[in-house]
Amino acid sequence: MTPLLTRVQQHTVIADVRSFCLPMTLGAIFCLPVQAQAQDLLRVAGFETLSDPLIVFDKRHHVVGGLLKDYTDAIARGLDAKPVYIPYSRRRIEPAIKSGEADLVCYHSPKWVDHPADFAWTIPNLPQTERVVVRKDTPVPHELPEDLSGKKIATQIGYHYALIEPDLAAGRTTRIDMTDVPSMFRLLALGGADALITSESEIVGYFKKFPDKHASFSVSKTAFSVVYTQCALSLKSPWKIEQINRIVLRLQENGTQDKLMRKYGLSEK
Repeated sequence: MTPLLTRVQQHTVIADVRSFCLPMTLGAIFCLPVQAQAQDLLRVAGFETLSDPLIVFDKRHHVVGGLLKDYTDAIARGLDAKPVYIPYSRRRIEPAIKSGEADLVCYHSPKWVDHPADFAWTIPNLPQTERVVVRKDTPVPHELPEDLSGKKIATQIGYHYALIEPDLAAGRTTRIDMTDVPSMFRLLALGGADALITSESEIVGYFKKFPDKHASFSVSKTAFSVVYTQCALSLKSPWKIEQINRIVLRLQENGTQDKLMRKYGLSEK
């Protein structure tokens, strides 16, 4: 068992079929297939760029909590598997899943990848809801995207905001790209932007980290966008998409998914 656990911890792929052999009496040898033992592990890829409430890291950068850990823990229990969490940078997530280095990543979408056919996708599950944030002294936008026309919008570099793309292309609206959500909030507070757009989970995480800032901002009740994310399964994983889908459906039908969303202060829309 030690060599197998070592390989998993080093994030290498267990692709070949080996046997764990025990000597028996009269020179006989009894072998147990290690492949079955490897399948008892669910190697979950985690986005290093995500934070509380989606993913919580300890000081050693181990995944110790958050919505996505609770959710994939529930999937692993349904498989009767042990989850192993492996953090990756955003650019490394897809290669890791494609190569079979990791089995599964959740809170992803075929809309966000260049080649969605490289992965097996579950049914839609956890929603990613984007909202608009403005300063407290500014009217909260309700009609979107109309209420954002002519505004300077703090956005995150590399992200697409389809709803305002026509206004951006026509020069009616200006996007100001920032590298992270705290920088977007700082820019908005200083008056360098009229509004910011980001996911509800990142808004919740920001106010949890900086509770004194909450009174300075208003968050739109109207969602800017809602994408029901999916889990991407490696085509090289020993687990099958039908297995994962059955569990995801069960989590939705028995109310577990809704309970987890509420636990972390997130909503369906």
